[in-house]
This record gives sequence, C-alpha cells and structure tokens, in this order.
Amino acid sequence: MSIRVTRHFVTVGSRRVHYMRAGAGPAVSLLHSSPCSAKVLRLPMEVFASRMTAFAFDTPGYGMSDKLPLEKPEIEDFADALAEALAAMGVQHSATYGRHTGASIAVEFAARHPARCPMALTDGYPVFSGGQREERLRSYLVPLQAQWDGTHLQFLWFRYRDQHVFWPWNDQRTATRADQDVPDLNFLHRGVIELLEAGDGYRIAYSAAFRHSGLALLPKLKVPVCFGNRPGDSQFRTMGQYPKEAWTQAMPRDATAAAQAELRELLKYPAPSEPPPAPRCAPIPGRTTTDYVDIDGAQVLVRSMGDLSAGTPIVIIPHAPGSSAAYDELVRLIGARHPVLAFDLPGHGESDPVPGLGQNPADWARAAQRVMNALGIRAAHICGHNGGAAAAVELAHQAPGRVRSLVLDAPICLTEHERAEIAPRWLAGVAPVEPVWDGSHFARAFHFHRDMELWWPWYDRRLATQRKAEARINADRLTLLTREALKQPASFLPAWQAAMDHPMRQRLARTAQPCTLIAAADDVFAHCLPEARAMRPDARVAEIADTAEARAQAILSALG
Repeated sequence: MSIRVTRHFVTVGSRRVHYMRAGAGPAVSLLHSSPCSAKVLRLPMEVFASRMTAFAFDTPGYGMSDKLPLEKPEIEDFADALAEALAAMGVQHSATYGRHTGASIAVEFAARHPARCPMALTDGYPVFSGGQREERLRSYLVPLQAQWDGTHLQFLWFRYRDQHVFWPWNDQRTATRADQDVPDLNFLHRGVIELLEAGDGYRIAYSAAFRHSGLALLPKLKVPVCFGNRPGDSQFRTMGQYPKEAWTQAMPRDATAAAQAELRELLKYPAPSEPPPAPRCAPIPGRTTTDYVDIDGAQVLVRSMGDLSAGTPIVIIPHAPGSSAAYDELVRLIGARHPVLAFDLPGHGESDPVPGLGQNPADWARAAQRVMNALGIRAAHICGHNGGAAAAVELAHQAPGRVRSLVLDAPICLTEHERAEIAPRWLAGVAPVEPVWDGSHFARAFHFHRDMELWWPWYDRRLATQRKAEARINADRLTLLTREALKQPASFLPAWQAAMDHPMRQRLARTAQPCTLIAAADDVFAHCLPEARAMRPDARVAEIADTAEARAQAILSALG
C-alpha cells in the first residue's frame, strides 16, 4: 500500500512553518540536515509512516519555513521552536528523528522537553573536537551572494556535490574522500535549489550545529536516545567516542534498510497518543497566507490575503515557467484592500502535476477553475501575467460566468510575423534545463532570463536588437526566477512552448468580459501591448512602472 504524503503550513506566533505529514499512529518528528529541507527526508518518512504519524519539518530558515526572530539562534532555540510548532499543531507527544543538524535539534528537544518526547533517534549526530569546530566555523560556511554573471550557481553546484565527495567539502584530498556514492542528479539539483531558498541564511542553523555541545549533552538526557550512524556517513567514524553507557547503533548502509531498522527502534518507545488532524494555516497580519488546496489527489500551493469568501476576489495567474513566489509582494499589496490569491500552476514551483492536465493555457485555466472550486469561489476578477495572461483568456472562454473581468499584464500577444518567425526560433534556442553532471543547466536558465532582458528576441544578440528599456538584470532577481523555474525542470520547455504558441490575438478578440491591459515598459513583452489593444479596442490601457505598488494600483483601479 502506497503512503500518501501531504504538505502543510502552520502559524507559530509571527512565523510560518512548513512541514510534510504521512501515516497514522504515534507521532515522530523528522528533522533534516543543513542546508536542505524536509524533502530530503521523503524516504524515511514514508517508511516510518507505515506504522506512525510522520511529520517532516523545514527547519526555520530553510525550505519554506520562516527564520527564527533571533540574530544568532543556537540549537536550543531550534529545539524550542520545534516544541512551539508541535503545540500549534495540537501534537502533545512526539518522538524525534534527525540527520546531522536535525540530529542535534532532535536530541536537544529530548533533553529540553522530556515530558513531550518519548525518545530520540539520530542518523549522524554531530560530534566535533574543539579544533574541528573552530575550523568549520572559520572556513566551511562560505558566504552566499548572487553574482551578476551567475557564477554563484556553478559554485553552489560543486560545493553541494563535493559535500558528498569529500569531508569536509573544502578539504579536497585523497585522505578526505567520502565513503559513499555520489548522489544522483535529481538529489544534487534539489540540494542546490534548497541552498538558494535559504540564501546566505543557510549558515545560521549550520553554524549552530557546529557550536552545539555534542557529547557533552548526554548526561542531561532523561529519555532514551539512540545514536544511530550509517557506514558512509561523515559521523560514522565518531562512534568510538561515545561513552560505553550510551545507546549507539550501527545502521545499514542502504538507505531503505536503514529506515526500516530505524523504525524498529522508534517503535520501542512510541508516543502515548495519536496526533490530531492538521490545522489550517492561520493568517499573520500584514503578510500573505500560504497553504495548499487538493485537486484530484494533487496539492497546489496558494498564496492569499483577505477573506476570499467576501465579495469577488482577484485571482492572479503567474507566468509559467515560474511560480507565485515572484508575486508575493503584489498579493500583499492588493490584499490590504481587496481579497486576492495567486497560485503555483500544476507542475511548477511547489504545486504537484495534476493528473490529466498538461502544460498549456487551456489546462492552466482548468486548474484555476479547480482551485476556485476548492476555495468556494464562484466568480473572480482574473489577472494573468505574460504566459498567465493566456490562461486568463482561456478561462474567460471556458467559464465566462465565473470571470467578472480580465486584467492582462504584458500578455504575450505576438504579431503574425512574430508567431511565424520568432516563436519557433525562441523555442529552438532554449537549451534543455534538465540536470546535468556539471551543473551548467543552472547557468543556462540564468542567462536565458538575462538575455531576454537585453535583446528582443533574446537569441538575436545584435546592436539592432538591443532592448531600449532598462534591463532588469539584478542578480538576486534573476536568481529568484531561475530557482523557481527550475524547481520542476520538466515543465520549463513545454510551458514556454505553450505560451509562445498560444493564439492570443484570436482568443482575446473573442472575449466579452471587461478587459484592462497593463504593462511596464521594462517588461520583456511590453511591446505586445499595442497588438493586444488592437484586438480589444474597448479595453482600458495603462502603462505602469515596473513595481509591485504600480501593478497593485493598476489592478485595483481596473475594478472601478
């Protein structure tokens, strides 16, 4: 029987915590290593969920969990943060399981909250000498800063890859070769995405683990703690340093076999009660609310603000490939005055692919309808940006009674000449972005976004084709776009092909809903605005500044 893993957010005071949940029975909380997210724990989570309720948390500051509001948090603070998250979820008792940084948090939670923790189990508990701690803190955690030419992406690829080739990664000698296979491409790709999510803050929990007390904590433990280690792990060699009375366990090298052995240990001291159902994510004043909706067994990430059941909300369909992360500020600004949501299209960002839906504007529109159904929204004002504008137009055709008005932000409305000459070459010039061993797929995606800003069309790099608008080539912006577009690389090329192939002129001309056309001069597809206006001469038209504030004002003004 397959185990279904669901994803959730819980509000803890003024911060938001993201976690995965699976199974039924006594609770166990899984905590990942740095600089990853809960996604790295999918395998043990599914094994544990066969007999337990497994929660895998994004540590504060990693994945989609907010940072702790502390300048220099220690492992003790992360353990208390776990206690707060479990309390907010209504979970009274939970065993803990962790890898590396997560192992430190798991053991510290057992030490600080013994009445709530029946046992802890580690997979590689960090044990360092004083000299090793100082060396790691001095040289291991290099700053992460986006570079104008995208070279930080190549660095991150090899920094994360070599973490599995040498220990430590920055001491690259035969004597320090790792006792393990190099993980597969998808594992490495996900790890770099997670590093980019954490940004320079990846060093926060990492450095706390290096500062943690390690074996000095053992005398303070009041509940059973199994210190497990696997051959091939960097901490396996530390097993001889534990006192003889410590509960140590050599686990199998194979990951699945290790998870099964770990489950047997966890069942020796189960939590006395089963956790309640997952609570809804409560709003935080002044911020968007992130949550998931279920569509045909898949989960779609939604960002919202305001009471979606009050009046007629605004639904923002983002450009694809990409995600709603780039629209969070826009949602926040609109949400201060009008209910609004944006969502990650299926197969993009943090949304699952939805069975039966492909990568094309018609299916994106069907997904939008299902999101609205799941949220109880009968009708909405629909706003689409670039490729998302094509989905907005398709939604207006599919369900005209549900679309009160259209706001199209720089729609990809190509002339017949552009569709015939540019669209095919645009697609032919997009290099594949599926992971490769040298990590160059990240640079390809980064420079594809950068070149779009510099030339129209992006592949024709001549003086005559230089874009006159200010190029939006800030390294942080390009890194965000690259990260979100590559969260699900398989959707990248099909989404671009669908957006460029869409017959926007003909489809837009046949819409009947009130329509507003907006575009910032800096937008790559701003030059399409006159063509779109020719198709809907009755539409309101607004040229705006390339800011979230200007877009929010234009969208709200379109509602009258």
